[in-house]
Amino acid sequence: MNKQADPIVAENIHLTYREKDRLRLRQLKKHHVSTILLHWFNALSWLFLLTTGAALLTSPYYRIMPQWFIDVVHGIFGGSANMLKFHIWLGVIWIIVITVYTIFGYRRYVRKLPVRTIKEERSIWHDRLMALQCLFFGNENLCLDKDDINWLRIRLLQMLKKTDEPLPPQGSFNAGQKLFGLLVALMTPVIMLTGLIMAFHILPAAFVRWSIVFHFFAVGSVVAGLMIHVYMGAVFPEEKPAFFSMITSYVHELFAFRHHFKWWVEMILEEWHWRQKEEPHVTLRDVLRERFEGNDKLVDELVNAIAEEEKVDFVEKLLAVRRASEEGTRVLPYWNPYVAGITLGFVLLATFVIMGRGLGASSAYARLVAFLWGLISPDYVMHNEVWSRYFAHGHSPLVNFGFYLIIGVFIGGWLSGFTAGRLGISVDKGPRISKKQRYLFAFLGGILMGIGARIARGCTSGLALTGGATLALGAWVFMIMVFLAGFVGAYIFRRIWL
Repeated sequence: MNKQADPIVAENIHLTYREKDRLRLRQLKKHHVSTILLHWFNALSWLFLLTTGAALLTSPYYRIMPQWFIDVVHGIFGGSANMLKFHIWLGVIWIIVITVYTIFGYRRYVRKLPVRTIKEERSIWHDRLMALQCLFFGNENLCLDKDDINWLRIRLLQMLKKTDEPLPPQGSFNAGQKLFGLLVALMTPVIMLTGLIMAFHILPAAFVRWSIVFHFFAVGSVVAGLMIHVYMGAVFPEEKPAFFSMITSYVHELFAFRHHFKWWVEMILEEWHWRQKEEPHVTLRDVLRERFEGNDKLVDELVNAIAEEEKVDFVEKLLAVRRASEEGTRVLPYWNPYVAGITLGFVLLATFVIMGRGLGASSAYARLVAFLWGLISPDYVMHNEVWSRYFAHGHSPLVNFGFYLIIGVFIGGWLSGFTAGRLGISVDKGPRISKKQRYLFAFLGGILMGIGARIARGCTSGLALTGGATLALGAWVFMIMVFLAGFVGAYIFRRIWL
């Protein structure tokens, strides 16, 4: 075990012009293409949303833009009504894209740590803070650590001309970028939820009024950070390579060495580990000499600073998370069915006690269809005997316990699959059926289930569980027929699955 070396401050290392040129010619990939596309989609969406949002504030008591700006934007869209529709539906598209990326891309491109690997039992406060962030992000590269907190402190003092202390080394993102990312991650759900409530009035008027307050607060917080983010990324000379990396995906190695030293070290070690597969005798010193040829003193300092422990052990520690991500995580077993059944019974009991009613799901889909159809043809919906009752007393069809229950089911299912390591896209089928046939059977089966639930005036939750708990005769007849049809269907289609 080597004695721990003093940390190297990359900013204070003097490099020759030849060494700088050699590092500039080497490129490191910093961003995945999906991240870049999402970044620029987000930037353009916010540009139009902020422009139209500011133009919506027309009252002289709280408007933030001059009257000529409001008149120009209104003129571009042909009036405030068209501008409001544009703002709402662009916001809906933005919410859909961010949600889809979060569901399908977050696990692949952002999150690197399974929840169970994150340790919360930390004795030092900044370690506990980092563990809390990693529960949210699941990626240590996005979490503020001790060096980041010191970076923020020293950077502020430098701006005030109160210190000349060098900045601590940074990872792939500096402390300012991490802080802005944390702000955006916290405020984005608030912006989405309050925006939907304001646009579609899916909750009572009191919630709509408070949504306006929280919406403005969340947007204002992000805009405050966005101004600094844009200045540092697009205007501040030292950060120009970071800005262009959001176009090319790459930064040159000199920038990484100067401004993201910890990330540069990780990339060096990853290169060394990769090369050892083909060249078993290559050493860390050899990899560094290719960059700092003739500067053996600097190479020795870097090797001593990096190799705080035995070299191979250090490499294994840095690459453990990356390999775990590539190899996949251990899938947790399913719940015991008896425990799950008893737990579901207590959930049903809780809904009776808290909400004064039981569970139910099928009506939520009918309400959603009525709401969507009402956007297309409100006259037809209001004169339809079935759907018009969902709009009684001027209420939105979505203001209903069942609709929010379905949202909770989706969120709960996602969290359950996420914590169990089961998130992913797959098609469950037998060996004698193709994917297209599986899709067809699922589609037809879904239609039959939907028709059956409406004819029976309830589904397995609304009629069977809730009705069974209240000893309704129809619920017990329904459940007997469900099991009977299940046994018959299993016998008929067993060859497809076996």
